[in-house]
Amino acid sequence: MLFYLAYKNIVSRKSSFVIILFIAFAISLMVLVNSIFDSTENGIESVYSRSFTGDIVIRPAAKMPLSLFGDETPITGKLTEIPRLIPYADIVEHVKENARVSSFVPQISGRIIVESDSSDKNMETLFGVNADEYFKVMTSIKILEGKPYGAGERGSAVSKNVAERYGVKLGDEIQFLVEDKMSLRIRAAKISCIYEYEIKNETLDNIILVDPFTMRSILDMTDTSQNIDIDENSQDLLGDDDLDSMFEDAEDFSAESVIVEDKKDAVEANDAFMDESESTAWNFIIIQIKDRKEIKKAVSELNLHFKKSCWPVEAVTWRSAAGSTAMYLFWIRLIFNVGVIIVLIAGFIIINNTLVVNVLNRTQEIGTLRAEGASRKFVSAECMVETFILTITAGVVGCIIGSIGSSLISSFHINLDNSFLIQLFGNETLEFSVSFKIIVESMILSVILGVVGWVYPVHTALKVSPVRAMQGGN
Repeated sequence: MLFYLAYKNIVSRKSSFVIILFIAFAISLMVLVNSIFDSTENGIESVYSRSFTGDIVIRPAAKMPLSLFGDETPITGKLTEIPRLIPYADIVEHVKENARVSSFVPQISGRIIVESDSSDKNMETLFGVNADEYFKVMTSIKILEGKPYGAGERGSAVSKNVAERYGVKLGDEIQFLVEDKMSLRIRAAKISCIYEYEIKNETLDNIILVDPFTMRSILDMTDTSQNIDIDENSQDLLGDDDLDSMFEDAEDFSAESVIVEDKKDAVEANDAFMDESESTAWNFIIIQIKDRKEIKKAVSELNLHFKKSCWPVEAVTWRSAAGSTAMYLFWIRLIFNVGVIIVLIAGFIIINNTLVVNVLNRTQEIGTLRAEGASRKFVSAECMVETFILTITAGVVGCIIGSIGSSLISSFHINLDNSFLIQLFGNETLEFSVSFKIIVESMILSVILGVVGWVYPVHTALKVSPVRAMQGGN
């Protein structure tokens, strides 16, 4: 009976259809905007995580804002040395035992001056990694020429855009320069492969990969180990008087006996000693997770273990690892979101006022119902059912219109040429999709509108006495 009366009242008033269309338009706009925001967020995350950040990055705990590119402080006055992961071996062992981790790769980072025979010097970001392992983790990278260097091999890998900028090709050498006080440290590496990323991105075009051995040599890095506290008694084991006794049995050798005759053997011996697979000198560990829905949970679990173990490291998501470039895009999108939300709020205020007026205009009708014996509870329930039928119907219609609009825009396959827009939307083509989460959120908003549009006006109308209401009083 209640639903029948509510339905009859809605159908009998022309204003009901206007209200439904008005609310449906606002809901459809919200569905469309949310589908755009969700698609761009997923696009940016996918591009970054599969290109250079991974899903999670383990980095040293530092006071400065630290990303895979180094110190993110706007003005430092100098290149800041990136701290190292300590204790590296224990961290790796814990990552290997984590069931959520699908793959990982350690990395060294640094900002280095790069030059080639056919190009001027430029400051670039170098990632010291085993390229073979790195490309398995970064699935969006496509190798165009050559073969990535593996563990223990020397070489570098550059993107197609970097190769064109420096005028180099496969097999060419590029030099890396670092100022070391009054001198200049120079290292070189041959290009073993040229690759490209799925999406054009200026941030990615400033990255050059180089083998870890060369990278440590450039940065003058040595292996590190966990700090060990030595008590005073142990420190005094060697006194000044004991130094001579240590060499009492030492014999003199001619210089010829310690010369390595085969230089090749010396190089191989040195390389074996500095095998990066056993080295502990790394800045970051980049991790890919099996289920991307568990990224936040995995970060929390890792940080909890690090805290309990008192390790000076932390796990962060791809956005923090990407640094200022990702945060810059995030804030631009946030400002855009706020602008759209303000417009939607204004629309919803108008909608709510319309619902309120719709109930208040029925004061005389409510008074008549009460004069005929209808209780306050019955009148309130009847108005509530009417309002909810209006808002829920409008919500369903709005979701359908918004979904159709998103599919229609995607079907046009609008291509983006501007590099900034490509970074902002995370794709070279505008592709929007409406998720179940967006539909649920839109329907919840419709219900909230129904509650707000019912409580206040019904409460006000029921305050008026039946006699005065029948006379048209407000």
